[in-house]
Amino acid sequence: MRKHILPAITVLAVFTADAVTKNLALKHLGSYNSFDFFGGFLRLDLVFNRGGVFGIMQGYKNFFMIVSIIVLLIMVAYYFYERTMPALFRIAMALIIGGAAGNIFDRLVPGRPGVVDFFSVGVDGVYRWPTFNIADSVIIAGAILLVIIVYIEDKKKADGMEVNS
Repeated sequence: MRKHILPAITVLAVFTADAVTKNLALKHLGSYNSFDFFGGFLRLDLVFNRGGVFGIMQGYKNFFMIVSIIVLLIMVAYYFYERTMPALFRIAMALIIGGAAGNIFDRLVPGRPGVVDFFSVGVDGVYRWPTFNIADSVIIAGAILLVIIVYIEDKKKADGMEVNS
């Protein structure tokens, strides 16, 4: 049971940070109120994502809410199913779960047209990454960490099998 304390704290911290920053964005940003940093490379600008990841399929808010809930349930099940992974695996999963919960919660807020996004990175006229939020960032970080951990663990198993053969 103790091994789940840090992941639970991580989920709560991610969810809280995401909610607080989204509320700050709603309060301080608007269609005429954006802030540029580093010559405009980083921009804080309020956008409502009515679609999926990276803004695909705009207007399908309910579809993506259902898909997100299903994926979240699968991730939670996988977290508890996979018992042989190291502690870092649980943290990676907690990042993904916390971020997914934050975006799902955002879709459930009455009257909100979509997920609140406010970070915009890129160079105008060259390329600007789709606007994102804290939840999106930690989901990506958790997914990258998860891929690395699974690769390392699979490599350890394969190397162990070669030694025992």
